[in-house]
Amino acid sequence: MRHGRALSIAVTVVLWIYFVGAFLIGYWLLFLGAGIVRGRRGLAWAVRSYARGFIAVLLRTLPRVRLQVPQRSQLQLTRGSVVVCNHLSFLDPLLLLSLLPGTITIVRPDFFRVPVFGWLLLGAGFLGPDLFAEGRPWIDRVGRRLQSGDNLLVFPEGTRSRDGSLAPFKKGAFYLAQQLAAPIVVLRLAGTDRVFPPGRLTFNATANNSIEVRQLASISAAEASAATTSELVTRVRSTLESQ
Repeated sequence: MRHGRALSIAVTVVLWIYFVGAFLIGYWLLFLGAGIVRGRRGLAWAVRSYARGFIAVLLRTLPRVRLQVPQRSQLQLTRGSVVVCNHLSFLDPLLLLSLLPGTITIVRPDFFRVPVFGWLLLGAGFLGPDLFAEGRPWIDRVGRRLQSGDNLLVFPEGTRSRDGSLAPFKKGAFYLAQQLAAPIVVLRLAGTDRVFPPGRLTFNATANNSIEVRQLASISAAEASAATTSELVTRVRSTLESQ
């Protein structure tokens, strides 16, 4: 028991050293160069690259954890979609950002106040939870991103599940898809809560399981625009609960 706890603390230290140290040591140069050369798209690419590096380090330090993505090639072709997924762990956004191309998401407002890190998130086009506070201009902003081929990742529960069951859905992502006639991609995550459980500050080095990312369904742009927000919520929730 003590050995497992000590190992979990050691793994957590290694991952945080990468998350913070790699950026300070030199990764900021990649962000700077990508931002200068390609602007917002360059910064978004750098964020994805950083997330992929973190997931790679995690899998190396936790060799008993396996990542399974049966439709990886299909996910890499996802463009201009609202991507919705269940939410189990703080690990979820990093994992999905590492797998989906050109993807932005909604982050907590305090993240934007972190020096340098917050500026990079803003520069890459990430959104705050006040997405609808200013009405239509925000929606139009998201619409331009989707039209350019970027994806918007949203966890409609708005919080991490503590027992694996789905919390009530917030309607924002579905309202956006309906208003903007954007396709919806439905993903299901499993196993991240065992690796980085809610309520704990350390990763679980004793976890012996698979993390799985599976695409369950997709709703076309025509279907999204023709349906009501409530109908989209019910359809996606039913899909996640049945599989």
